[in-house]
Amino acid sequence: MKSIFIISLLAIPTLTHADIYTYKDSSGKFYFTDNKMDTSYRLLSVFRPQLTQQSNRNYSYNLYQRNKMSFLPLIQSASKQYQVEANLIHAIVDVESAFNPRAVSKVGATGLMQLMPKTAEGLGVRDSFNPKQNIQGGAMFISQLMGKFKNNKRLALAAYNAGETAVRKAGNKIPNYPETKRYVEKVLEKYNALNQN
Repeated sequence: MKSIFIISLLAIPTLTHADIYTYKDSSGKFYFTDNKMDTSYRLLSVFRPQLTQQSNRNYSYNLYQRNKMSFLPLIQSASKQYQVEANLIHAIVDVESAFNPRAVSKVGATGLMQLMPKTAEGLGVRDSFNPKQNIQGGAMFISQLMGKFKNNKRLALAAYNAGETAVRKAGNKIPNYPETKRYVEKVLEKYNALNQN
C-alpha cells in the first residue's frame, strides 16, 4: 500500500493530470494524496489528461481555488435559471476543466464546461472562454439532458460526455466507453462529496 503524503498547497506550482483526494485524520490534520485508500478519502479535484498541455500549463492548485471561489456565484445563478442543482453543475465544471476557463480538450471542447463548438453554438454561447456564457450554456445543456432522460443523472452525464445518440444506441444505458464510465463516476463522486459539506 502506498503511503500518504502531506503537501503544502504552495508546493504544487503546476498540477497536470492527477486526481487529488483529501483526508482528515482523528487529530484534525489534513492530508492530500493522489491515492484513494478508502471511502473516507474525498475527491478534491480532477485534472483531465484530455486537456491540451497548453491549457494546463501554469495552471496551479492556488489558481484552481481562486477560480472556484470566483465562479461559484455564476454557478448559483445558472442553477436557478435552468433548475439544475448547483452542486451538479459545480461537479461537472470541476471534472471537465478543474475551473480553468481557458481549458481546451484535444478534440476541441473549450471552457469551464468543455462545450464543443457546435453544441456551444446551439446553446447560444458566442464565446466559450467567457465564464458566464460557458456556465450558462453548460447548465442549459445538462438541464435539457436531464429532461430527456427523466432526471436520471447517470444517463444525463453519459450523454453530456459521449452524446445523446450514444446513450440511445446503448439502449438508454451508459455506453461501453471507458472514458464515459469513468467520467460519470467521477462527476457523481464529486457531486456526492459536495452534498456532504
